[in-house]
Amino acid sequence: MLKSSNSSFWLDNDFFNDDQYDMLGEDIVAKPKGKDPMKLAGYRRAIGNFVRIVTGEAIPVKFNTSGDSYTDGKTVTISASLKDKDFDPAVGLALHEGSHIKLTDFDTLRGLQDWIKNHDSYMISLAEKHGAKDSSLDNFDRWWSSEYILPKMKTLINIIEDRRIDAWVYKNAPGYKGYYQALYEKYFNAKIIDKGLKSDEYTNYDWDSFIFRICNLTNPNRRLDVLELRTIWNMIDLKNIARLKNTNEVRDLAFKVFQFIEDQIPSLELDKEEEKGNGPGEGGQGEDEENECSGGNGEPKTPEGDAESDDGSKAEGEEAKKGDGRNLGGGNEAPKGLDELNDRQKYQLKKAIEKQEKFQNEEVKKTGISKKMQKQMTALENSGTEMKEVEYESQNYWENKGHVRKENVAVIHNFTKDLVNNVECGMWDSYWGIERNKENVSEGIRRGIVLGKKLKVRSEQRDTKFSRLRSGKIDKRMIANAGFGAEAIFEKIESFAYNPGIIHISIDNSGSMSGMRFNNAVKTAVAIAKASSMIDNMDCVISFRAGSNFSGNDCPVMLIAYDSRKHGMNQIKTLLPYVQISGVTPEGLCFDAIMKEIVSSSRGKDAYFVNMSDGMPYYGNYCGDSARKHTREQVKKMTREGIKVISYFITGSNGISDGERSAFDSMYGKEAQYIDTSKINEVAKSMNKKFLEIA
Repeated sequence: MLKSSNSSFWLDNDFFNDDQYDMLGEDIVAKPKGKDPMKLAGYRRAIGNFVRIVTGEAIPVKFNTSGDSYTDGKTVTISASLKDKDFDPAVGLALHEGSHIKLTDFDTLRGLQDWIKNHDSYMISLAEKHGAKDSSLDNFDRWWSSEYILPKMKTLINIIEDRRIDAWVYKNAPGYKGYYQALYEKYFNAKIIDKGLKSDEYTNYDWDSFIFRICNLTNPNRRLDVLELRTIWNMIDLKNIARLKNTNEVRDLAFKVFQFIEDQIPSLELDKEEEKGNGPGEGGQGEDEENECSGGNGEPKTPEGDAESDDGSKAEGEEAKKGDGRNLGGGNEAPKGLDELNDRQKYQLKKAIEKQEKFQNEEVKKTGISKKMQKQMTALENSGTEMKEVEYESQNYWENKGHVRKENVAVIHNFTKDLVNNVECGMWDSYWGIERNKENVSEGIRRGIVLGKKLKVRSEQRDTKFSRLRSGKIDKRMIANAGFGAEAIFEKIESFAYNPGIIHISIDNSGSMSGMRFNNAVKTAVAIAKASSMIDNMDCVISFRAGSNFSGNDCPVMLIAYDSRKHGMNQIKTLLPYVQISGVTPEGLCFDAIMKEIVSSSRGKDAYFVNMSDGMPYYGNYCGDSARKHTREQVKKMTREGIKVISYFITGSNGISDGERSAFDSMYGKEAQYIDTSKINEVAKSMNKKFLEIA
């Protein structure tokens, strides 16, 4: 069972299987090391669909290729980690980033520093409160806007903006709540965060404490009795967060919260720090200096400052709080039975807070992929490659009964040059045999021109004229008879034309098809494709099939190399020469994998399925009578849908044996054809015969 319960309904059962070995039928085979580009491509495609559904926009989703990755306001970047425990949170993070892209005005964030500088009077008063000597903007303008106010404002804006976006997602895409909940379980609802919220940790009047408590206001363990948080709770008003319509309104609210917090925290006493050379005029003072001013244990200073005791320790605890006129509850008594954290838990809490800060600042570390892997995935996605699970019944001889087996078939819907260049597969090669294959394609095109002229049946339109009728269109030749009482002076012409048609040619390019068999099959397929292009309303698809190594996996592969509905003849000229023989013959498995597509594309058309192979289906346990039976079932499925099947047995130099003929007949029956496919007249004759069956 997957721990990623929200994803278990669409992920394969072995998606998170990190075992070194896998089962191929009954054989144990070594699994490829490293990330699987097929899985990653499917993962990215699924998340991309989720993001598009949630946001209603075509927002690109990509993997990180180097270092940490952040939302750029245009693209969602996801982690390439396929660990079960990280998966649902990763989906939730992608949806979160996608919603940011849709709803957040990034120009508001980019212009935040200039917006802060426009509040001159407030910056002056803030500087004076913290003890700056010179209250003129010229001396501390840059430091106060960029080093002190800006990071705190960004954090507050991110916290409030996240709540606004969460509310929008929960309202508009409630079906994806599970992914969001997994996201927040990982980053915000850790047990150590719960313990920290219920403790007296981070209850001092400093920015670290305020940010930690505000960041976790949605946690049920929040405490509103500290740091005047009830006032901040009411200011943010989470139940009505949807009242904030845009990022500008979020920024304005964040600034009010910032001002309120500044009113609560004590002075930093910059005069004393400047005397030490650490003031704004000498490089500025960041969060670390602020924490130092708060005291080693994080306690806030009073406006008058903390006096050191004789042993050098700071005055702290209740006296410091009383000196500031406040207590932990902001007027409320602290609850009893608070959790106390030991040193190890305090360290864990610090790390958990850092994790939250990275999330708020969009600095979540994501596992990347290499540029090579990125190219492989892009090629796979652009080719429309997907894995189809096919079931078949295999006979257990020792039990004398059938056993249902499953095989994953890789279906490549669009053969591309990027696929050849970036994805390894035994079914194609970018070097060996290219020139010879180009000659086969050229010869096929020449034959196709001849074949197109011979396939006259599909191009013919037949008109039948019926005359001497009592209704219809007047026959001009019969008008003269109208005056003599003749009434049958009308005629009607009935025309017959063929429906739009489609031919799917599937070629076995297993190892046994090597040499002249494969050459003849390619020439014939190209000839039919060329002839189809010369016939009105006739589409043609050419596919190749084999059991081969594909992208590091051994599996049956169905390669759709040409489809006239989206390709021109140039696709045949440029890409078919790369196709090579490879592996074994998964005949019916490949037919089954694209059966729905074959049937759906034949609706309302005269459809033909042309098979070219040398017989015996075989792939692992897929062999013998059960494989031939399964292949026969696929042929029957097509014929039941009105698809006319022609299956050419491609012979080699030794002709065909009785066993091969018997096996071929058992799969294709009367659809089996034993002709010399190198003789175009025989091909034309057999195809015209099928055309006339539909006529």
